[in-house]
Amino acid sequence: MLNKTTSNQPLSKQRLMLMKGIVLGLTASTLLLTGCVGSRTSVVEMQAPAPKSLVPLPPPGGFVAKAPEPVSVPTPRATPKPMAMPSTPAPIAAAIEPISQPFSVPLSDDNQPLSDETPLLNEQPLIKDEPAAWLARFPALAKEYEQYKDQIEKEYRAYEQKVQQLRQKASKYWGDGNVAEPTNDKYVKYQDGYKSRGEVDFAGGNVIVETVDEQDHKQRLSEAIVETLLTPDDARDPDLFSDKNITYRGPLVLEGQVKDHDGVIVQWEWRAKRYANWLVENKLQTLNIGGKKVYRVEIPMESNHEQVRGQKYEEIVRKASQRYDVPESLIYSIMETESHFNPYATSHIPAYGLMQVVPSTAGRDVFERIKKKSGQPDRSYLFNVTNNIDTGTAYLSILDDIYLKGVTNPLSREYCVISAYNGGAGNVLKTFSSDRKRAVSVINSMSPQQVYLKLNKNHPSAESRHYIEKVVKAKQKYQSTAVASN
Repeated sequence: MLNKTTSNQPLSKQRLMLMKGIVLGLTASTLLLTGCVGSRTSVVEMQAPAPKSLVPLPPPGGFVAKAPEPVSVPTPRATPKPMAMPSTPAPIAAAIEPISQPFSVPLSDDNQPLSDETPLLNEQPLIKDEPAAWLARFPALAKEYEQYKDQIEKEYRAYEQKVQQLRQKASKYWGDGNVAEPTNDKYVKYQDGYKSRGEVDFAGGNVIVETVDEQDHKQRLSEAIVETLLTPDDARDPDLFSDKNITYRGPLVLEGQVKDHDGVIVQWEWRAKRYANWLVENKLQTLNIGGKKVYRVEIPMESNHEQVRGQKYEEIVRKASQRYDVPESLIYSIMETESHFNPYATSHIPAYGLMQVVPSTAGRDVFERIKKKSGQPDRSYLFNVTNNIDTGTAYLSILDDIYLKGVTNPLSREYCVISAYNGGAGNVLKTFSSDRKRAVSVINSMSPQQVYLKLNKNHPSAESRHYIEKVVKAKQKYQSTAVASN
């Protein structure tokens, strides 16, 4: 309202000037508010872009197949639909072996909250990849199991002692720099007083058989070829670190994966011997490695060797999937990533078998929580393929139903379970916040795509960062196979 004591202008002109002032003021306010909103929107977009899909961005190199739409999991979850797989080899009988001589250490959870620092997506990992702590040598162990490090250290020392004994005995004939050792994706078995050996590369799809016996190298090489080709699929307690012979029984590890010179699958002993003789006469290589003369034969595996090995466990996987309500495609993808379906898989942690189960962590958890038994499985128990798949799948269900049950989105929870299988549930939560309760809230505030990227880029362990990428790619391949088979 105008002040009458300070104005001598006509009333209409006063109103006109007042209206102009109001218009100019509103215009300036609008511009100011627009700038603030635009600035705030830019900040939000930089911190957390809205995903176009719940499916994660493709990892480097792209996914094997197109990502399927995420599926909601009802509560209680329905029994998963059996996954269709080819049926070339005969499946292995699915009978769980009894537990032999478990340890009896009680299990308790570590629920102590940590500090309340929450890393952003572009922050560096909270833990360096090479810390000096003892646990750093075992990146696949969860923080909640740190109280068992004495037991794990004992198992590690026992494993290393066997490896050292193997190196000492084998190096006498092969040299210090040419001692092959079994790993999670390579089967290595010495024979003939450590003078001959067979090596199966399950990841690369190649078999190498060698001998350093110069007196009768053809005969020794032929015998080693036969033993390698006829290695059984189910050895209850394989002595991988000695030259002890293997007994031929049951399905073969390489069944359906190697063809002889006539293009026929090698399955029987007579054909293996015939093929071995042909290889020695036609494919023999003579090498000089570290001053040692090495006689070698290389045997290529069929291009679909990994699929053939995986489908042999179809019945066991299906039963474990139904028993613990875990998708078959997830079980297969974990097995492929952990061992490339090598039933003799072993590693320095130590972990054993197809799903690389650590006895004193995952194994103990399954015994205590699901089997209702004290102690932990031994290596003989875990080298049985049925026991191994059962234990690994049971542990996936524990991660899903207990440790990570607070994650509400099914796809986000699956990503967390995958990462936790390798690096532990504690490290998964620590990726989002050092306070575990707050970590769950942070995860639930993110899209599945953002959860995947966070675990793929910021997990404390480099091994776990790569692990989730490998498993997700493999899982989509098995999902595509299932869809194509239906």
